[in-house]
Amino acid sequence: SRAMEAKSAEILRQPLDVLRTKNSSVEAGVASHPVQIIQKQHKVNTVEGKMKMLAKIHGVHVPMRLKMDQTILAQQKRFPVPGLKPSFVGLETMLGQDETIEFEDYLNKQEFSEKQIDIHTEIEKTMFKAGN
Repeated sequence: SRAMEAKSAEILRQPLDVLRTKNSSVEAGVASHPVQIIQKQHKVNTVEGKMKMLAKIHGVHVPMRLKMDQTILAQQKRFPVPGLKPSFVGLETMLGQDETIEFEDYLNKQEFSEKQIDIHTEIEKTMFKAGN
């Protein structure tokens, strides 16, 4: 009887709404395809591998220093200007993200629009709003 219960299919109480939930399976917790999981974890695994390699070659202090630098650079942004998105140029440079051109770099993001902005005027507007 237990073997039969384990192999039996779950009874649906409501019809599946695939268009709204984007879930075509009866079980909500169906695992993704293994290749999809590998692709999602590739960047993290690459960074961890580089840190381990640096620790073995140069010592434990090097990965610690790099993580400290990343933490500091992640906190620094350029001055907030309306119309310009704050960026992490230092962090992107340290992580090597400035060396490649990805889809996000040229597919009409608002921050990359060709609209001319007078930065000085925008900063003055924000300074006077904050002062009043």
